[in-house]
Amino acid sequence: MMAAPDILDAPSGRKAALVEGALIWNALFLNDIRLAFRPEAEPLVSVVMVSRGARHLLAWTLAKLAAQQAFAGPAFEVILIDNASDPETRALFGRIDGAQIHLNDENIGFGPACNQGAAKARGRYLLFLNPDVDLMPGALAALVATFSESDDIGIVGARLVFPGGILQEAGAGFQDDPQLTHPHGRGGLDPFAPEASYTRDVGYVSGAVLMIKAALFTMLGGFDDWFAPAYFEDTDLCLRCQQAGRRVVYQPRSIAIHVESATSVRRADVEALLDRNRSRFRERHRGWLFGQGPARTGFGPRDDAPFALRILYVDDRAPHQDLGAGLPRANTIVNAMADLGYAVTVCSVYGEREEPARTYRDLSDRIEVIEPCGREGFRRLVSERAGFYDVLWVSRPPHVRMVCEVLHDLGLSPRDVGRSRVVFDCESLYALRDFVIATLKGRPAPGPALARATALELRPVAAADNVVCVSPADARLLRHAGIADPVVLGHLQAPHPNPPGFAARAGFVFIGSLSREGEPNIDSLDWFFGEVWTPLRTLLPEARITIIGTVAPSIAERLTRPGVTVLGRVDDIGPALDAARVAVAPTRFAAGIPHKVLETVTRGLPSVVTPILAGQMGWPDGTGYRVHDWHDPPGFAETLAQLHQTESAWTQVQQNGLAQLARDDDAETFGAVLRRLCEAPTFT
Repeated sequence: MMAAPDILDAPSGRKAALVEGALIWNALFLNDIRLAFRPEAEPLVSVVMVSRGARHLLAWTLAKLAAQQAFAGPAFEVILIDNASDPETRALFGRIDGAQIHLNDENIGFGPACNQGAAKARGRYLLFLNPDVDLMPGALAALVATFSESDDIGIVGARLVFPGGILQEAGAGFQDDPQLTHPHGRGGLDPFAPEASYTRDVGYVSGAVLMIKAALFTMLGGFDDWFAPAYFEDTDLCLRCQQAGRRVVYQPRSIAIHVESATSVRRADVEALLDRNRSRFRERHRGWLFGQGPARTGFGPRDDAPFALRILYVDDRAPHQDLGAGLPRANTIVNAMADLGYAVTVCSVYGEREEPARTYRDLSDRIEVIEPCGREGFRRLVSERAGFYDVLWVSRPPHVRMVCEVLHDLGLSPRDVGRSRVVFDCESLYALRDFVIATLKGRPAPGPALARATALELRPVAAADNVVCVSPADARLLRHAGIADPVVLGHLQAPHPNPPGFAARAGFVFIGSLSREGEPNIDSLDWFFGEVWTPLRTLLPEARITIIGTVAPSIAERLTRPGVTVLGRVDDIGPALDAARVAVAPTRFAAGIPHKVLETVTRGLPSVVTPILAGQMGWPDGTGYRVHDWHDPPGFAETLAQLHQTESAWTQVQQNGLAQLARDDDAETFGAVLRRLCEAPTFT
């Protein structure tokens, strides 16, 4: 779990950067150190920097940039244009190797000097970098990589943070007010706030860290001298880029510390220049900014993609493939939505806030993730972003109930949040699972009680335009409960192209979360070790099983015994699944789609499953798995042993499963169902 970052106030952070810069500048001279940039025969990036005094911060920036060259990724050259700096600043230039340095006799202004440097550049990309910026590791590579996403991306900018950790800017946009330009998130205490952590199109990015294709820069005529000596030339370039049919993108993985206004003159002069150039910018672009397109909502980070379909997706937590409990399917859904160009916000009800690198380990970085949220967090979200979303998609009946209750308390309906579509995803029926649990424990569970519980669980679903479920079996249950035309949206899973064969594998494996008592996985393993493990070890004395998944310490201790390895949660379960010969899925009660079975079949790993899982999958016995009833523990053990020992039978089960997956894995159909759910006025 990520703790809140320690943050200095802005003045203290600035002072710390200035002190560090002074220390670096003096150390270079005290210790006779040279700043060396590696010569590059064919640089991919040309870093263009304009200096004007502020020698300490210039030394700070150049020292940081030189230190990064070893692990920056793309090869880059440095072009430094000095606008008539003082002799003390120019003394630094004699200690720089491997950079082009050009000295102007007078201050020609920021934009003209950038154009001068760009004319000398050899790189495919130009990075305009202020002389008071510290690029974080990988920032340069992240900017370059963004261009590979689409041919129509013209400019990419970074996440800017004040020294001390306060968010300075996460892209920027426009509003028709006296200020006109509005940096997103400026002054927010948390530089990793959800609104600052996802990639998106924006109105403009700051010239402090601005990367553009060199050919596009030339085509646009560079920065416009009309705005010289400074201010609004970067904003104007971004608008002209968009008017030429190219996009401006904010890339949060490119992080930079920016001191800001390090080389500015008196504040009164700055304000005068800002007012003059703001007026010029408004005069040039008012019609483009405010004379077309949907009205802005006031929620800045999404306002610069006004035509994108905006989706609020509510689930347990940020969905990841390695979490189980239906979240792998949710991961597939939200990533597919992002691939379709939708602007997706994931509202995590119970999840803990993760480090950003963990949050986006298998999620598109164009998805906004808000976690943890909870009931009160959801209330704040819909209140602050009223009228913003086009689609409300809520997963799991308990969350549907919570959403409806919160909206009712606010005097709203689901339609007030999802203006065009409301989709409730059953994911799993809790009433059915509870019914099976009660039966297993010997408690009376009459049919009318199940019908009543199901009706109560599904009552809020009536407010949806469409009800989604995970399998044809669940669709039949929903229709029986009175839900007309439920839509089946399963889990998209591509088969392993070349899985290991029988001889390269050995042993058994179980995958699933074991974090809380009472969950289906806990019940299934308690039953397995209580009823099946001893007969299995009698048939196969050397039998071993590996258990993979988040596991509570008390549960891990209970499962530990000879032949059992409790591996716990791992980032990549592929190697463990490729090493095992048979997967064990002894589930006695469950709901939804059994991702663990899909995962093992995908890896070419046959399983032995219970009838409840086979029913959810809908595949016949021998297709990726063998089926045996848990009511017969010795028979279950015998099926496991036979599959583990018989190569011909094992190979047939593996190949049948891979063939079934190949037939079912249809990304085009999956995307088409999503589009019809989210975009069509009615689903037919």
